[in-house]
Amino acid sequence: MIMAHYPNQKGEYKTKQTLIKWYPSDLVKIDRQAKEFNLTRTEYIARCVLDSPIEKNHIFKVNWQTYRVMGQVSRELNQIGNNINQIAKALHIKRLEGGAVPAHYPLPKELSAISTYISNVNKELNMLRLLMVDKDKK
Repeated sequence: MIMAHYPNQKGEYKTKQTLIKWYPSDLVKIDRQAKEFNLTRTEYIARCVLDSPIEKNHIFKVNWQTYRVMGQVSRELNQIGNNINQIAKALHIKRLEGGAVPAHYPLPKELSAISTYISNVNKELNMLRLLMVDKDKK
């Protein structure tokens, strides 16, 4: 059984199917009209039958160069975060062993805050990348 990826306002998923026979020429007209609204055939027919207002779906044009660059930035942020974690761990071990850490070195708490910030920025960046290509997000 195929289900919709997301529920409607009532929390229901699409679980029921119906078979409708069409003339080929009618399907051509329906598909043309659906395309004008950037809707699938099913979405268009459902909106017509259920008296829902038929509004044109907005389709984003994806700038794939920007999408790739955002992915590269995300990977770099992950690497920077890994490096910060390694530095913080090394400083923490040095302090536990009683070693002297120069005063101008950042504290592990500061490094942890930077790492958290990087993680948050990375999450936002990945969400933007998903929104760029996921036109079905409602």
